[in-house]
Amino acid sequence: MIQWAQPEWLHALWAVPIIGGLCYVLARRRQRQLAQLLDPAVLADQWPTDQARRGRRRAWCGLGALALSILALAQPQWGERWVEVEHMGLDIMVVLDTSNSMRAEDIRPTRLERAKLGLRDLTEQLRGDRIGLIPFAGASYIYCPFTSDYSAFLMMLDDVYPGIIPRGGTAIEQALRRAINAFDDHLLADRVILLITDGEDHEGDPLRLIDEMRHRNIRLFAVGVGTPEGDLIPMTDEQGRLTFLRDREGNIVRTRLHEELLERLATRTGGMYVRATPGRFGLEEIYREGIAPLQRAELDSEMIREYEDRFVWFLGAALLLLIWEAYQDRTAPPRPRQRRRDSKAAAMAGWVAVLFWAFGPGVGRTQAADPRGLMEQGRLAYEAGEFETAARYFQEAAEAAEPTRLDPARAWFNRGNALFQQGTYEAAADAYEQALRTGDLALQQSAYFNRGIAWHASAESTKAGGELDAARRFVEQALDQYEQALTLDPRDVDAKRNHEWAADLLEEIEELIAQQPPQPEPAPDEQPDRDPDDPEDDADPDPQPDDEEGEEEPAPPDAEPDPTPEETPDPEEPAPDQFDEMTEEEAMLLLDALRDEEQETRDQMQMQLGEPEEVEKDW
Repeated sequence: MIQWAQPEWLHALWAVPIIGGLCYVLARRRQRQLAQLLDPAVLADQWPTDQARRGRRRAWCGLGALALSILALAQPQWGERWVEVEHMGLDIMVVLDTSNSMRAEDIRPTRLERAKLGLRDLTEQLRGDRIGLIPFAGASYIYCPFTSDYSAFLMMLDDVYPGIIPRGGTAIEQALRRAINAFDDHLLADRVILLITDGEDHEGDPLRLIDEMRHRNIRLFAVGVGTPEGDLIPMTDEQGRLTFLRDREGNIVRTRLHEELLERLATRTGGMYVRATPGRFGLEEIYREGIAPLQRAELDSEMIREYEDRFVWFLGAALLLLIWEAYQDRTAPPRPRQRRRDSKAAAMAGWVAVLFWAFGPGVGRTQAADPRGLMEQGRLAYEAGEFETAARYFQEAAEAAEPTRLDPARAWFNRGNALFQQGTYEAAADAYEQALRTGDLALQQSAYFNRGIAWHASAESTKAGGELDAARRFVEQALDQYEQALTLDPRDVDAKRNHEWAADLLEEIEELIAQQPPQPEPAPDEQPDRDPDDPEDDADPDPQPDDEEGEEEPAPPDAEPDPTPEETPDPEEPAPDQFDEMTEEEAMLLLDALRDEEQETRDQMQMQLGEPEEVEKDW
């Protein structure tokens, strides 16, 4: 059975009979005009019957090609296949306060209704993440388990109202405990608790759960609903009259926003706190800055049925009709100019057909347009030592990759390897950062490791050039990346060893910075005499160099760095004040020793580089 992916194009088929009828009317009109101008005998000699028949065939070919092209635009499909689709995302549990204080109208229309509107806007931004709902007051329960069916979640959210929990009060600790127990510890994705409340708490101590949430990698994001000034809580009495909530002593209750508890819960678990305002509820900001960058993993997968596109057959048939139309006049002896024109038309149609069948979508996709083909070309260039070409292929593969066919992070990882081989360490670190956006923890750990090596190598090169401040920044970044790699794989011996070497390098750089002499300032009596008649002296009387902050002027690229006593392990090395007496030969020997030591450190550094990762075949 034929399926039409774009059935709206089928309405364009009405143009075919309309155009056909118009062509018929014009042909009959032309025939009558010729009959009025020429004698029937002359007309039969100049306009034979077979030529009129060929004209009709050409018209039918054109109309058929038009109809087939319209059918191709409607994208016919038949034949099916089953494809496994992985859902990448994270789990978000919404813990929503439904106590009587959420009836307050300091945020219109009410605190609870404004929170429900904000959650509805949040679901429009979710892509594959699962979301659940726990309403709470003096008690709590899971009202909506984790689901990626956002319509079902919104339907259950609409049913939430103040008083849905029969027990009054506000027990935040119990609600958070229930949310923590709802997460599956076997999933590798980050976990998020979204707490929406005014912060009033009558039972327990939610701060006791901070250590457990941090241990289970749960981040809490909080939205404070209300105002610090507070508002009265409207209620309806038994007679249906509007009144306000009172305490046991009969005093009217004013509910206020309590932010301190929410801020401490959010900041200590790695989340963030936002106060809701009438114009900005805060969930968009939380998702953009806090939830969107979190790590996602495969939550589940399903088999879906896909139909095979067959539009290329219709286009091919249309092209064949156009070729046949071009050859309709070949049976009669055409004039030379007409022969050249028909030959050109036939050749053009033939070339279009050949190019379509060779390069058209779904028939013969070229390797260069396929992300996997680009990955293969990059791998071959990498093995041949053409790292610049390989980096370009890997970037094109990453930009063209679709997550269902090829993880773009693998292409970025390979690009980082190629850039590292070129010695462009900072660009390699940027490519490895792109590779971190994957749910494959093994690849993510390798990306952290290699990014640490890229910053480590940058620190070594800038240290050799005398740029100690930059070297310190680079080595600190390398330490952070090694620590991230060890977090994902604590048994990685290479990461531990590289972390130790980076820590030693940081200590050495800090010692060199501490031993740098301060930049001397010229004494007042050393100022040169100024000539009042000299126009140059009318400018800045005491111009300062660009390195007035104490930085040394960088040496030219081809100059050798000045040796320092801290860079050589020789205890017999002369003191700094003896460098002026060092001969050129002794200075060159010292520089060679420093280079050998640096190269030895680089050789010992274990790197997860080498050949880029192979790509599995796409069957």
